[in-house]
Amino acid sequence: MNEFKDILVYIDDGKSNAERLNTAFGLAKKDNARLTGVTLSSLKPEHLKVSDKKVLAEMCKEEAEKRVAQFVELAKNEGLEVSTRIIHHGKADAAARLAQVARNFDLVILRQANPKNINHATVEEIAHQVILLSGRPVFFMPYIGAHRIPCQNAMIAWDGTPTATRAVHDALAILKNVKDVIILVVQEGKKKTAQGELLADDLAKHLQRHEVNARVKRITSGTFDVQTVILNQIAENDIDLLVMGGYGTPSLKQKVFGGVTKSLLANMIIPVIMSH
Repeated sequence: MNEFKDILVYIDDGKSNAERLNTAFGLAKKDNARLTGVTLSSLKPEHLKVSDKKVLAEMCKEEAEKRVAQFVELAKNEGLEVSTRIIHHGKADAAARLAQVARNFDLVILRQANPKNINHATVEEIAHQVILLSGRPVFFMPYIGAHRIPCQNAMIAWDGTPTATRAVHDALAILKNVKDVIILVVQEGKKKTAQGELLADDLAKHLQRHEVNARVKRITSGTFDVQTVILNQIAENDIDLLVMGGYGTPSLKQKVFGGVTKSLLANMIIPVIMSH
């Protein structure tokens, strides 16, 4: 897939919302894509101080309608025609419903959960559910914002697994437009990543056939864990986009968001494209 023709972007009232929408607008313009904004009526804006549950629910619904109206207005200023969707399920079911909706899009743009935000748990659950249950690639935007959009230097966290392979191919539409792509293979001491070693050079050649300027870089982790090595390489190589697979299976949610994946999503300082 070399283009995103149908993009879903998550809308809320967080500080990262504006940059996330600007990124969505840019991607939609590039590929002449349909852009759909989605939000939840169960999100509680931080400024609402209401104790009555019925009144609060109605006010949250009104806030959701305001968010999508603002989204439409911003898109209109960018010369884009967009559609919107409000998910009215309660908190317990909203994330799973959003994952179902996401199945019919080429790309889903979400936000990293900010631990200081009142809706942190909801945003985190959305990330879990969409990665696990949508079957679609997710473009995560850091809550601190993205320092360079469109991205210019990308890194693929490569371990030769099917999830990493899917993430790379799902990201082709973006990778072919960046200046430099590093395929990072992290070697952990005497434990060799056989799949990555065997296939990393082949991956570079394959990506070059897709007009992606890719090269392989091998790093020995030494005393550091894999996520630390990746974060260090992001800083050292001025990387502004990370591509990686989400690990585990739908029945083992804790493994998907454990280890490397959980750490990188918690500490991400650049956008991450992830597939499962």
